[in-house]
Amino acid sequence: MSARVARLECLPTGFAALRDAALAEGWRMLQVLEEDWNGGTLRFERPGEGLFAAWRRDALAGIVGLSLDPYAGDAGTARLRRLYVASAHRGRGVGRSLVEAAAGAAAEHGFRLLRVRSPAGARGFYEACGFVPAVLRSATHIRPL
Repeated sequence: MSARVARLECLPTGFAALRDAALAEGWRMLQVLEEDWNGGTLRFERPGEGLFAAWRRDALAGIVGLSLDPYAGDAGTARLRRLYVASAHRGRGVGRSLVEAAAGAAAEHGFRLLRVRSPAGARGFYEACGFVPAVLRSATHIRPL
């Protein structure tokens, strides 16, 4: 069963459980996402930005944000942020569906490059999604759009 991906206007129903699952694995990215969202620091609302979620069997399976890259110094570079897929949904194309939805939205907006800073364990995933390793302080991988 493939994932259903949608662009969001707010944190989705089921977000707290997804955040807690990430925290239980030692990942704070969804806690930071929630803090930034609730504090108004990062709501993915500038032109070209977006927050995307994926569901499988009506369960929230994953989430990712797309923003302007604050480290790039130009308006043509976007950044993936806070990608997380619940362990029960990994290996089923959920992460790739989220990346492709965000990359498609970035390309439609006219971004030319997508960057990400990933932990070592996720680097193979990003490379399988078309990213190439980068030697940058602010990004581990880039993907031309």
